[in-house]
Amino acid sequence: MLDDNDFALALAIDTSVVVLEELSLHPQPEVREAVARNSNTPTEVLLKLGKEFPDAITANPIFNLLLLENPESHFVRLSLARSTTTSESAIAQLSKIEDEEILCAVARNPKTPLHILEQLVESPPRFCDDENADESDFDRLFTAIIQNPNTSESLLLQLAERGSSYVKMAITNNPKAPLSLLNTFADWRNFSMHKAIARNPEAPSAILEKLAGENEKEIRDLVKNHPNVSETAIAIINFIEGKPGTSIDLLERLASDRRASVRLLVAAHPSTPAKVLEKLAQDTDEDVPFKAVNHPNATSTVLEFFAEFLVKQHQRVSRSNQAMYERSAVQLVRRSDITPKVLENLLQMNKYDVVSAIASSLKTPATMLLALTDYQERFSSDIHFLINLAKNPNTPSDALEKLYLKINQTQHPNTIDGLHDIASHPNTPVHLLEQFAVHSYYNLRVTVAKNVNTPISILERLSNDSNSRVSSIAKQALKERA
Repeated sequence: MLDDNDFALALAIDTSVVVLEELSLHPQPEVREAVARNSNTPTEVLLKLGKEFPDAITANPIFNLLLLENPESHFVRLSLARSTTTSESAIAQLSKIEDEEILCAVARNPKTPLHILEQLVESPPRFCDDENADESDFDRLFTAIIQNPNTSESLLLQLAERGSSYVKMAITNNPKAPLSLLNTFADWRNFSMHKAIARNPEAPSAILEKLAGENEKEIRDLVKNHPNVSETAIAIINFIEGKPGTSIDLLERLASDRRASVRLLVAAHPSTPAKVLEKLAQDTDEDVPFKAVNHPNATSTVLEFFAEFLVKQHQRVSRSNQAMYERSAVQLVRRSDITPKVLENLLQMNKYDVVSAIASSLKTPATMLLALTDYQERFSSDIHFLINLAKNPNTPSDALEKLYLKINQTQHPNTIDGLHDIASHPNTPVHLLEQFAVHSYYNLRVTVAKNVNTPISILERLSNDSNSRVSSIAKQALKERA
């Protein structure tokens, strides 16, 4: 309720300067405006009240006297720049003055026409050092122009190109802000910008859906309470917050979200289908493919894409950072659901641990195992790599023949171990078993006697072996086959 006594004092021309100064700080705007109209109010007080009550200042009887006495004073010019009663011609003159405060007042004045606002953007008067000036020096002026109701969409687009990030943020609060700008700004990784957009009452639902996936709860809450919020935006917020009920359609959409944090949540969601995981396995953010490949719904295609991803990353990083991808490749090889295509992709790493794991894998096809016997000199002459191939039950007979020759040539302490693996292999050809059956090392003869595929003719010879253990095992094998 208006305080009549204070209001009357504020209007009275005989009220003392001291009282008027006190009343200029009154909590009721009606009282403060009355002070602004009082001809007895000091100039310095009028200057302070001018921003809030510009028209009251120029309507004050004392203002016309001040205008006649000193029309170029800062107070007079600023008051005219602020007032909606100032003529367009006067505003045009004021817009050329090299004073930031006056220019900002002109820019905010709702009576300033668009062509003057455009001129202020195109060629703003220099109110700072020309040599050191940059776009940020015009932040206050450009922001004032943005706040003017006469500002056009095209001018906002121009300001977005010329202005600093502070100016761009001010644009988001303008109801005329073009959708293209809001869409671009929503893609920025900038909390303050997102908050400004979410507070714009005109922000469209499509932009709000973008912001709904932000990690910051404050942004999500602003979106949730926005008048234009859509059901999709609410669904995205629920997904981000881990609430149940996310649809497959929404998961498919969010798999293409610009934020890796959102895509990572999709890759971890229990309902994410295989076709979405296939897309995520090729993601540019490396955390996402790692999450996708370990999903229960991951198919062989997901694994194949992940293998390609590992190879590309391995080739891209420095040698000191390759170990992580090599370990991941070995783990992938050891999975029971891999395909030959996965193994083919991982061979491109050309790293010992990876190739050796492929040589040992039960999923490696016989054709690939055969090729590995001659893969590269540094592999095909390594006894441990050759032994891994010899131990693989899928290694074909022609590969075992090559392995026999290579292992024999190594003259390595582990040579006998490799020969044992060949002698016990189910695919070892008969002519090799015959050679092992007469080998000087009796344990090899024992291994041949134990091989379920050793022909009876060889077992009969071994049953007469000079070593009692060999003959005993061979006789037992003959008995079991009888």
